[in-house]
Amino acid sequence: MSRAHVFIVTGANRGLGRSIVKLIAQRAEPNNETRHIIMVGRDQQALEQVAQADAKNTFAYIVPSIELGKPAQEITEPILSKLNEVLLSASIASASSVYLTLMNSAGTICDLSKTVDQYSEEEVTEYTAVNFVSFAALTSRFLARAKSVPNVERIAVANISSLLAVMPFANWGLYASIKAARDQLLKVVALEHKDDPRVRTLSYAPGPLDNDMQAEVRASIGDAEQKQAYSDMHSKKKLVKTDDTAGILCTLLDDWTFESGAHIDVYDIIGLPSQ
Repeated sequence: MSRAHVFIVTGANRGLGRSIVKLIAQRAEPNNETRHIIMVGRDQQALEQVAQADAKNTFAYIVPSIELGKPAQEITEPILSKLNEVLLSASIASASSVYLTLMNSAGTICDLSKTVDQYSEEEVTEYTAVNFVSFAALTSRFLARAKSVPNVERIAVANISSLLAVMPFANWGLYASIKAARDQLLKVVALEHKDDPRVRTLSYAPGPLDNDMQAEVRASIGDAEQKQAYSDMHSKKKLVKTDDTAGILCTLLDDWTFESGAHIDVYDIIGLPSQ
C-alpha cells in the first residue's frame, strides 16, 4: 500500500508553525508514505529555509507573501491553487490512499495593554478579519476540495487554540473571543460531518510557548498578576518548547483517536508543571 499525505501549514515561517513543519517531515513513514507539506507564511526567505530541511519521502512547497490582513479571497486562492497543483502530481495520483490535513497555525495577539472598554470599532473589525475571517474561509475551501479527492481516507482540520478559548483572562478580550469562535466553528464542522468518518477536526491548545510571541506578551500585558506569572514561568524555564508541543499535536493527528470537534490542551497530555 502507498499513501500520500498532504499538509497545509499556515504560519509556517516561524515559531510553532515552523516546528510543526519539522515534526511532520520527521514522521514520514519511509516504506509506504510520501508527505507533501504546503508551507504558508509572510516571509519567503524564512519559508525557503524551512523547506531546505532534509527528510526522506517528504516534499515541501511554498506559498509566500500571505498577509492575514488581505481580503480572504486573496489568502485562500493561492493556497488552494498550490493544493490543486500538488494533488495533480504523479505521487498523489498513484497513491492507493490519500490523507489531507490543514494546520491553522497563523494568528496574531491583540493589544494586551487594553481592556475591552478601550477597543475601537476599527480595531475590532481589523482583528476579526485577520484572525477569524481568513481562518473560516480557508477551512471552508479546504473541506470542499478535500472531500472531492479520489481515495481520500482522512481529512483533518487542526486549529491552534488556547486555554483562553475556554477560560477568560483580563486584557485578552479580542484574542480569547476569536480563539473561542475558531473552536466553535470546528465543533460545527464535526457535527456536520458526524456521518463521514473521513473528516475530523481538532482544536489544540499548545500551552504558553517559549517563543517571540510569549516575550511580547510579557512585555505588553496590562494585567500585573499575569505579567508576573508569565515572567516567573520564563525565569523558571516552565514555558513549553515549540518542538515538544508540535510533536504532541502530530501524535494526536497520526494516532487518529481523538473525538472530532475536541479541544485538547497540551497539559491534558503531559500534566500541569510543578510549581
